[in-house]
Amino acid sequence: MVKYTGFGNAAGHLAQKGLMGGARGPVQYSSSSEDSDTEEYLEAQPRIDPVVGCTRPPRVNPFEGMSEEQKEFEAMKLVNLLDKMLTEGVVRPARIGADGRPVAIDHVLDMREHPPNRPQS
Repeated sequence: MVKYTGFGNAAGHLAQKGLMGGARGPVQYSSSSEDSDTEEYLEAQPRIDPVVGCTRPPRVNPFEGMSEEQKEFEAMKLVNLLDKMLTEGVVRPARIGADGRPVAIDHVLDMREHPPNRPQS
């Protein structure tokens, strides 16, 4: 079912039917090597979005044709927007505490003292 509908649609269907709970007994899974794949499916498989189960049109590279100065300008716009979100309190930087929960920090540079995914000493 997931192969043809996507993870998101399959999860929604199972949730609607009340089947999202754990299995209550031995479960038989179908093999992934079934010969149910049609030629059309095999041809489209690399382009299929596994979440929604459909193909998406190819994306155009938004940076194609931009000069390095234009790319830098767009990057600085992004940095300024992120800074504005931080100063207005829309987002708060955090690091993972010893208990595994996010702990708010005063400034993003505080993360340099305790880099993510590294044990604190």
